[in-house]
Amino acid sequence: MRRMSKKAALELSINAIVIVILAMTLLGLGLGFVRGMFQNIGQTTDQVQDQVREQILDDLRTGDKKLSFPSSQVNINSGDEQLLAMGVKNTEPQKLNFKVKFAEIQTVEGVTTPVEIEPDQALEGRPFDMLWDSTPQNLGPGEAIVIPVTLRTQRTATGTKLLKITILELDESGGEKSDPTTGQPVEYAAKTFFVRFI
Repeated sequence: MRRMSKKAALELSINAIVIVILAMTLLGLGLGFVRGMFQNIGQTTDQVQDQVREQILDDLRTGDKKLSFPSSQVNINSGDEQLLAMGVKNTEPQKLNFKVKFAEIQTVEGVTTPVEIEPDQALEGRPFDMLWDSTPQNLGPGEAIVIPVTLRTQRTATGTKLLKITILELDESGGEKSDPTTGQPVEYAAKTFFVRFI
């Protein structure tokens, strides 16, 4: 009887060791598979971004567009982050000094006004924030550039927002040029687009 229980205990121990080894092997294979999938996703994302960049540059080269933004509506999941891209081309015969601004177009009591968005700064009550290069930049005649923009949303984001991209002309010292008749900043180019939170 004692011999049988020792034999059963030994078999049980061997079975437990075999199960642990199999479990560790399967875990290692599973982790390797998941890591490979994430690497493939990263490579695919990079390829898509390169294709979008080339599409924007081609769009600017073939036309007389000053500003290229590939979509009139961006759909983004609440609580998600999305990389967008925009292109700027200097169609003038002289150097263009500029900076990029974004604004949310809001209508309050029948009055529509643009509310400027500061880069990477979520304002209270705003369900999203954006990050882009807002420093002064310049382009020679005929040159074009692609500027990446990151859009991040809060989990509570719902509905649709209207945003405006504005390319403001700058003087040589980096200050905003103003129209001598109106005193308003000189817009080199502008475009509106919708952001829909889904």
